[in-house]
Amino acid sequence: MEKNTLVGYSRPKALKEIIGGLNFSLIKSTTSIKHPEIIHFKGLLNNSYYEGEFQNLFDQSNFKAKITKDSLIIHIQNKNGAKSFIKAKKVEKIKPLRNYKETFKSIFKLTEDNIYNPLFIESKDWKKFKKQMNKLSKSINDDYELQIAFYAFARKFPFSHYYLGKHKETTNNANGFSGFANLKHVNTKTCILKIDGFYGSKKEMDSLIKIINNKNYKNLIIDLRDNQGGDLEAAFPLAEFIIDHPIIAGVFPNKNWYEDFKKLPTKDDYSKFTEFTGGTLDQWYKKASENYGAYYKVNPSKIHFNGQVYILTNTNTASTCEPLVFGLKHHKFATVIGENTAGAMLSAKQFVIENIFELTIPLNDYITYSGERIDNKGVKPNIEVKSTEALKYVLDLIE
Repeated sequence: MEKNTLVGYSRPKALKEIIGGLNFSLIKSTTSIKHPEIIHFKGLLNNSYYEGEFQNLFDQSNFKAKITKDSLIIHIQNKNGAKSFIKAKKVEKIKPLRNYKETFKSIFKLTEDNIYNPLFIESKDWKKFKKQMNKLSKSINDDYELQIAFYAFARKFPFSHYYLGKHKETTNNANGFSGFANLKHVNTKTCILKIDGFYGSKKEMDSLIKIINNKNYKNLIIDLRDNQGGDLEAAFPLAEFIIDHPIIAGVFPNKNWYEDFKKLPTKDDYSKFTEFTGGTLDQWYKKASENYGAYYKVNPSKIHFNGQVYILTNTNTASTCEPLVFGLKHHKFATVIGENTAGAMLSAKQFVIENIFELTIPLNDYITYSGERIDNKGVKPNIEVKSTEALKYVLDLIE
């Protein structure tokens, strides 16, 4: 703090140290990042508050701060309108919050014990990752630095669904309704089912399906743009409502399969896997861990949608969405319009570390019944248009 200016930052040059000097120079020249620290802010005194710009990696926000005795409270106004605050307290000496070398030991062991393809554990990528994380663990100062270091290197791995975040206690919704999807009436012939994420229950999806069926719509637009997945409980009923004959939606081999066979399974191998026809996430985890894994079989429900189905996708349409999109497109139950999906399709589970962190690990690979891997590839739409134009395109097409 100098005269009427307040300057603050997290550990000096931590970002540059984590990603390396060359990489830092590159992102500094091509992105909004200006400083070698993960967090950096600067503000001028305006009455009793300091106001200025707050940088948190790629996010640039306005902030308003006030100093009271030995504390600093920063109120942040994000560009999307969301507000947050940080409270800092003066300390005599900065020291690491915890033993991060031990945290990485837990990350390594959980990954090596559970990841779907044990061959990856023997790869140069994994050995290099462990070496880099052990080296950085000596200087990492807080949990945020740990997450940044993990992401900076793990994002280069040749598979998705490997993440490290802060653990949050799950809470049950008091009214049992998650609001994961909503139905919009366009006209007597057309409706839009917008699904933000597959985090709802079978009961919730069934209630929306009942409305669609009772209204006797001729056109169903399923908007999966920016839907990054979820679990199976709400996805299965939707697929069952659309199809008119059973389909096998793909197989999920676990580590046992790759240890014994070291190849992708084919249709001839399905007898070695457990059949799964719907249920809760816990029921799926149990089936998928048995023997060599499990495969999806989707049976049509008693009520069936007899009209035209259109699915809207973009590059953020991921995970649980992708077998649904692929299957309905492949079997010609739907026309997919928009952009290529994310290509992030593996079955993963969260593991809690020290009751502080949550490590997501892919436990099962995914291969479609026709033998294709979607992870790192995605699903190509029938009709390619920009995400922002997809809905208008479909409505014009229907008219």
